[in-house]
Amino acid sequence: MLKLNHTLQEYPYSHPGYGKKVAVVAVGTAGSKVAAQLSKQSRLLEHYLYVTCDEADVANVTKGEFVLIDALVTGKSSPYALRGLAEERVNEIRQHLKESKLVFVISGLGGTVGSGIAPWIVREAIQMNIMTVAIVLMPFAFEKQKHFFAGSALKRIRAMAHGVILIDNDEFAKQPVVDANAEINEKIALALNKLLGSSEEREITVALNNVVNFLRSNSYSVLCVDDSGQEAKEYSKAVMNAASHFGKTVDTSEACKSIVHLCTGESISMNELVSSIGCLSSRLGNGTMSIEYGLSTGLTNTTTAVIMATGFSKTKFDNYDPIDAVLGKTGKNNLEGQDLDSSVNCQFILQNLEC
Repeated sequence: MLKLNHTLQEYPYSHPGYGKKVAVVAVGTAGSKVAAQLSKQSRLLEHYLYVTCDEADVANVTKGEFVLIDALVTGKSSPYALRGLAEERVNEIRQHLKESKLVFVISGLGGTVGSGIAPWIVREAIQMNIMTVAIVLMPFAFEKQKHFFAGSALKRIRAMAHGVILIDNDEFAKQPVVDANAEINEKIALALNKLLGSSEEREITVALNNVVNFLRSNSYSVLCVDDSGQEAKEYSKAVMNAASHFGKTVDTSEACKSIVHLCTGESISMNELVSSIGCLSSRLGNGTMSIEYGLSTGLTNTTTAVIMATGFSKTKFDNYDPIDAVLGKTGKNNLEGQDLDSSVNCQFILQNLEC
């Protein structure tokens, strides 16, 4: 991983936004849907690049540039086959990113497009000496057919990216199945807007430079969002509800830093803010976790808490890579860093490991 020392001067706040210095690269269907929502909400994030195999992913996108990979050329659908097709467009993608100092790569993992192309995009951005943060959506627990590719891709991304924001789909969806994906996309876009590029009048935000420094580590960062239900002024309840999701994904005691952003419908006093954020220490960290905060008022009827915490050495998704389960314990795993899905017969392994 390259060591960079970018400062706020590399991607300064300007009017109306960051221009091409900060890029959002959306990969595949999930990444495209989140980025499209984010582009509608964010005033500062202006440069969007969509890399996908399906024109329907960008049919309703009004802001951004597109690189459509023709997966029908080979008739094959696997991460490594799609990565090979993407590599034929490398010069075009690099041209889109040539002015960027900071890149956020948003992708779902587990499907062939995200698992194949997202790690490759991260690698290309790193090689261009660009600060690169991956925002990855992990598959639902019931999507077992996606777990291998998701675990393999996550490991490769973690080894390269300057920061990883991990989103557990299971901890975002509360609505019926028909509405679940739309709800997840809206929640993720809201959270990313507040953390990465919001500029509303009645709000306090954590500066982008501070967020980037927060993410720049060898550990995972995890993003969770929840609300207070019908009780608009239950600020502590919103924070505790959001914090409750971490324990199902990571060891909460490892949290060393967190950013909390509250979105409320009404004004909040400093005492109420301090009290609601302070209760987070009972759920995350070992009592020494540092907390930064942001606040938006007048936006919603309920209180929504966005929490991003970092310091996690592993997640439940580390168990999604069966190659580690078979070879890692013997110390003979010589596949580290290689193109795992093209080096071994994945289907054979999955069949023999299935419980």
